[in-house]
Amino acid sequence: MKHNIRLSLVLLSGAAAFAGGFAGDVQNVSLTSVAVAEDAKHAEAEGFIQNLTDRGVAFLSDDSLSVEQQKKEFKTILNRDFDLKTIGRFALGRYWKSASAEQRDEYLELFNVMVIDVYSKRFEDYNGQDIKIVGSRAEGKKDVLVSSILKQDGGPDVRLDWRVRQKGSQFKVVDVIVEGVSMSLTQRSDFASVIQRGGGNVEALLQHLRS
Repeated sequence: MKHNIRLSLVLLSGAAAFAGGFAGDVQNVSLTSVAVAEDAKHAEAEGFIQNLTDRGVAFLSDDSLSVEQQKKEFKTILNRDFDLKTIGRFALGRYWKSASAEQRDEYLELFNVMVIDVYSKRFEDYNGQDIKIVGSRAEGKKDVLVSSILKQDGGPDVRLDWRVRQKGSQFKVVDVIVEGVSMSLTQRSDFASVIQRGGGNVEALLQHLRS
């Protein structure tokens, strides 16, 4: 009887050890799979930004294109690779909730036009600079921050970070951070100042954007 009890204890102990080892192996495999998936996501995000910046440099370097043609190329990149709705909504901040549906629709249209107009005016500042991707990391639960360096001849390098978010099967840019300064946050602050000067009414911003 004692022999049988000892044998049962040995078998149970062995089974427990096997189960524990198996569970540990499963956990390790699971963690490895997550790490591999995360690495693949980061690599895809870096490739997305590399492709985006390559296209940008290509049209800015093409002397055969007129300013209007460059503006058209820029608009194509913006509408395809940037989540302008998310960026615009963030830039409006708390005033998004107080705006009517009609005001929101008009605001998003005007915001899109403003971004294209404001940044296309800077095309002439381009002087052969190149952008090099230097890495990426997770930013929050949904985003990846892709880091790059704008290489300038005769000037200091500029740090550009691209916050990208997966939308369905593709990535979209939701913010650009220049030397630690978020463009979305800067725009949000500017818009809030315009609205506050207009008595807290979103219509003040719409009038500003219309003009």
